[in-house]
Amino acid sequence: MSPDYPTKGTNGVRFVYYTDIEVDSVALAGTFNNWNGDRNYMNKREDAKGWEIELAIPKGRHLYKFVVNGEAWILDPLNPSVSEDGQNNSAITVTEQGEVLIRTLEISKEQPGYMYENFTAIQSPEWIKKSVIYALHLRAFTENGFNGLTDKIDYFKKMGINTLWLMPFNEVGHEGRIGKYGDPYAVKDFYSIDPSFGTKEDLLSFIRKAHDNGIKVIMDWVLNRTSVDHIMTRSHPEYFTRNEQDEIYYDVPNRAYFAGLEFSNREMRKYVIEAMKYWIVQFDFDGIRLDDSDITPFDFLSEIKHALQEVKADLILISQSYDEYHHIESCDLTYDGSPRILISDMVYGTITQSDFIAIYNSYKYSFPRNALRMSWLEEKERSRACDFFGEKLAKAAASILLTLEGVPCIMMGQEFNESTLETWTSLFDEYKLNWDQFDMDMFEHYQFLIHLRTNNPAFWSGELTFIRNSEEQVLSYLRQYEDCKYLIIVNLSKDALFVQLDNDALAGDVIKDSKNVIYRTGRDDRRSDNDSSSLWIDSYETMIYKI
Repeated sequence: MSPDYPTKGTNGVRFVYYTDIEVDSVALAGTFNNWNGDRNYMNKREDAKGWEIELAIPKGRHLYKFVVNGEAWILDPLNPSVSEDGQNNSAITVTEQGEVLIRTLEISKEQPGYMYENFTAIQSPEWIKKSVIYALHLRAFTENGFNGLTDKIDYFKKMGINTLWLMPFNEVGHEGRIGKYGDPYAVKDFYSIDPSFGTKEDLLSFIRKAHDNGIKVIMDWVLNRTSVDHIMTRSHPEYFTRNEQDEIYYDVPNRAYFAGLEFSNREMRKYVIEAMKYWIVQFDFDGIRLDDSDITPFDFLSEIKHALQEVKADLILISQSYDEYHHIESCDLTYDGSPRILISDMVYGTITQSDFIAIYNSYKYSFPRNALRMSWLEEKERSRACDFFGEKLAKAAASILLTLEGVPCIMMGQEFNESTLETWTSLFDEYKLNWDQFDMDMFEHYQFLIHLRTNNPAFWSGELTFIRNSEEQVLSYLRQYEDCKYLIIVNLSKDALFVQLDNDALAGDVIKDSKNVIYRTGRDDRRSDNDSSSLWIDSYETMIYKI
């Protein structure tokens, strides 16, 4: 590997930045320093051809950028690994020995990465493996808070959703509040419920009905911070981080309405864990999503996992990170935004079908064995899938999301092409999903795919085998569990195409026999080709065979 990649140095990780133009300063900002671009300035190299710095960085995955002249935030030109969160950051993983891992296309099933070779993910309960997660915020999703959500149980059952993730429903701080309601992640009291959503009895009634209908419920936990006027900032100021003026603050830029938690304080950790236990014991939540867990100490994540499993053995933790190490002893799921990026890149010709497969496998085999990833096309910090892809391509993208590996997550309204939600910042003010623009065709597409997935182990416990084909914008693959086998073909092109599969067993009678087709989204009229091994597929069409 080139010595100019980020590498292990004498005193930490060594970063190098080269530039052909004259610059006054270069700083390093990332998850390891809370994205502060005015803290870790790089030194000019003796050869005057670049800048460098060595920085002690703990084990785990870290995202970063170079900050040039205090203004331009740029990717590391020497590092080919870019984050799959859609935020375009350079990425490295630091091992427990301080070595630096760079994810490249050399990582594959035949040449797995360090984490896959040396670690196995924690054993997760069966229910999360077969989950399709639906994320929602009460005020935006329904009238009447928890009671209104209880009335929506039949909607979730009709769609096939078996796991709900409730975004924060606690009281929100007032100091520094932005918008009418403020950021729902600026929690004022971990034990509270915003009274506009209902009472504790209303919440308990909702969870009981969800459980009675086979639906698990996950709560959202703001892990690193509280509102700046949290109830503990006066009674226990030692629980919070402080700046040079000895003021409580949050060490992430442009977040003045937050107060950071001081992880070195053992009593603070105990307080947070006891609050988490309260919601599990009193309300029977099935899991917790940990917000911004990529800047949380590993040992605290492990403490949380062990403490909560004593209360509920099959409780799961979702880490809002892309960190391979979170799978080893603390978290059941990490995020995976690669479907959104890979589908888009394939559509625009940035990558080929072969590249899609290679990149997909480079992620899979760089994580610990059996690691579960929560895959998404949109999430609270990214724009709507229907806006990002366009409605026709969004439908094809949904087919891929719900038939590939991982645990799919759907953002409220995604299933009916709702377009007014921008990001979670929409929730700061009066905001409701626009149910009047309900796209029944898209809903029924999600409905079929979700029911197919949750009722067939091939999709959540089976093998994935990519089948190469003759068209660069068509994906084809098999999902198989024991004797049950499905073939999925998705056309990401705006053009109808004749496709030839690179598999003799599938290229003939199997794909020509209409009795094998259990689902398709294209037109009913099928064009024929003289080549009996070719299959005609409509623009943006999904075809699913049961073989």
